[in-house]
Amino acid sequence: MVIEQLKESEALLEGHFLLSSGRHSNRYCQCAKLLQYPDRAAKVIAVIAERLKNIEVDIVVGAA
Repeated sequence: MVIEQLKESEALLEGHFLLSSGRHSNRYCQCAKLLQYPDRAAKVIAVIAERLKNIEVDIVVGAA
């Protein structure tokens, strides 16, 4: 379900990507594109929240 929502939002790109770490990947997730579709983003967030609900979190960090 998450993959489908990312693809439908054109947030999941497939091809060859050189990441800033220097590693290579055949997929790249451009999360900002998903957020352009609040209904799809809500579905993805609900799935992620469900998967993480039993994990004790001490700190949350994110990019600026």
